[in-house]
Amino acid sequence: MVNRPNKKLIPAASILAGYIVEFVGSACSPRLVALLLAYCIVAQWSIGLPQDIASAASAFHGQDLMAGAAIIFKRPQKVRDLVGGGSMAIVKKSRPPVHQEIARNNPPRRPVRGQPVPTPSPSALTDADRAEAFKNQGNTYYGLGQFPKAIEAYENALKYVSSDPDIHNNLGATYLNLGKNKEASDSFKKALTLKPEDAEASFNLGVASTALEKYDEAIAAFTQATKYKPDWADAFNVLGDTYLTTGRYNEAATAYKEAVRLQPGNSGAYSNLGFALDKLSRETESIEALKRAVQIKPNDVIAYNNLGASLYKAGRYKEAIDAFKAALKLKPGDPEIQNNLGEAYSVSEQYRDAIDVFRASIRARPDLPDVHYNLGNAYFLSGQPQAAVTSYNQAIQLKPDHSDAQTNLGTVLTSLGRYDEAVAHFQQSIKSKPDNPVTFNNLGYSYYKLDKLADSIAAYQQGIRLRPDYAKALNGLGDDYNRQQRFAEAVEVLKRAVAARADYENAHYNLGVAYIGLRNYKGAVDELNQAVQLKPDFALAYKNLSAAYYLGGRFSEAIEPAKKAVTLLPKDVDCLKNLGIAYFRAGQANEAIQTFTAAAAVAPGDAEIQNNLGQADFKAGRQLEAVKAFKEAVRLKPNYTEAHYNLGVTYVVLKDAQGARTELAILRGLDQKLADKLASFDKP
Repeated sequence: MVNRPNKKLIPAASILAGYIVEFVGSACSPRLVALLLAYCIVAQWSIGLPQDIASAASAFHGQDLMAGAAIIFKRPQKVRDLVGGGSMAIVKKSRPPVHQEIARNNPPRRPVRGQPVPTPSPSALTDADRAEAFKNQGNTYYGLGQFPKAIEAYENALKYVSSDPDIHNNLGATYLNLGKNKEASDSFKKALTLKPEDAEASFNLGVASTALEKYDEAIAAFTQATKYKPDWADAFNVLGDTYLTTGRYNEAATAYKEAVRLQPGNSGAYSNLGFALDKLSRETESIEALKRAVQIKPNDVIAYNNLGASLYKAGRYKEAIDAFKAALKLKPGDPEIQNNLGEAYSVSEQYRDAIDVFRASIRARPDLPDVHYNLGNAYFLSGQPQAAVTSYNQAIQLKPDHSDAQTNLGTVLTSLGRYDEAVAHFQQSIKSKPDNPVTFNNLGYSYYKLDKLADSIAAYQQGIRLRPDYAKALNGLGDDYNRQQRFAEAVEVLKRAVAARADYENAHYNLGVAYIGLRNYKGAVDELNQAVQLKPDFALAYKNLSAAYYLGGRFSEAIEPAKKAVTLLPKDVDCLKNLGIAYFRAGQANEAIQTFTAAAAVAPGDAEIQNNLGQADFKAGRQLEAVKAFKEAVRLKPNYTEAHYNLGVTYVVLKDAQGARTELAILRGLDQKLADKLASFDKP
């Protein structure tokens, strides 16, 4: 065999077929040309870490946890709830009887001498006098709480003067106290017919209409009362109450603001104003109103609770905790306030405190499904999935259609590898709440884990239909497309994912993988760089970034991300392989030797590493070390054609004819083309 020292191992460009690409499968191409440098592009997929869940939720890839049950914002008591509808009614006081004034202003005449003194007789009473007397009697009975006698007196008064609006008003107030709301309303309307601009009668009609749940009529009546008496704080207050009852929060807030302007010390109006502003998502104003309410009335437990709720919604969790604690100090053991405090602890990641408070709430009221649900979330987020399963099941037992509990139970079961059970709970949740995109997203992930990609894709697509900018579902769908090598479709949905959420590192990562599948290496580099900028410890992204540089022919640039991947995953043999190959192709043979040697220490049974080490030794002029590495490669993998070929070439360079012939004979039984190529080295 003639020595041809200018002969080389097969050019490095041939190694591209040896990349392990995430979207192709899990291993290198089964048939590589000559020397194998297996550059690995992440042997595992990334659905995406759980951006919306903390702590123990790291076990949940690609899923969202439904938020805790809504903080309980207690409806402040309306004025009429505090004093009773009838007690609010305004009774018109009687004027002094006219005949008394006549008697007082007309003293009796002196007797005439010689004439007999006439016997005094009572002054003749008019119908008005009689009506006034009965009205006074009715008012007296009303004041004593003897309402049936008051009605009798007022009705007697109307027999004499039916056109007196005050009597009709007072009769209506009496009916209201007896719960005869329809009769009360009729009487107030009669009073207003006789005296249309009577503010008190309008107010009373509003109270009666509210009792009859005729809220539009009540609003109209209270509005008239404020029109005729614009400085009447109580009228604005009850007008606000009625607007609040009908969900007209903007009008309610306007009425309450006027009430507190006219009556700055009205803590109830401030409390209700805070409630209305919260409903309008005007948390800052709500907080200020509720702070004023507790300043005026420091023992207002509802205002403290609602202050905590508004602070919670504004993201001011520490202050919310303090407010809920103040409410509990005023009303120890209130299960709803305990629930609120627990949720504030939970969102502040104080899970132990949250669990303790939720448990206390359950001891006080074990029949509240939302508290069991919130306890489940706290267990889940604190890394106690089995306890979370128990709590979610208790919530569902109390409320079978609790869709959020079904969704989160499915999510926890997915983390436990109980995918079929998870799917069943997601499907149950969808029956109760078919418009929840989170459930479809999490269902898609469970199907993915079951390797049911068609079902996974369908679930993600439904989630996206419900929420077109749902970044996590878009990312999951893109990942499924990547797995099916539908890279163009993957790129389209993953672009939407990063548009919806620019800081979503996993979507940038999967988009980079899709670009690699389309051989758009520049696009891949851009996206993977974005991923590592967003998450500097994203080892898989560094791994694929190095691969994208390499596949794009930018060998020197591939080194740094490969080194970073090795730093983050020092025992990952693929990362070491990639770094060694990057060094090799960048012409840094000695660094390649060191890296492949380190890889061999991690995976001593890996024939490809020994083959790559042999090539690096050969390139560095260390033919004897190369022989040793190639021999180890074929010992580990006897039918390893490329290693046999490389060993044969090295024997040629070393002028070891016998060794070269031995490898040639072996190659003829494995790969005739490579055998012919090795044999050609003997020709001049």
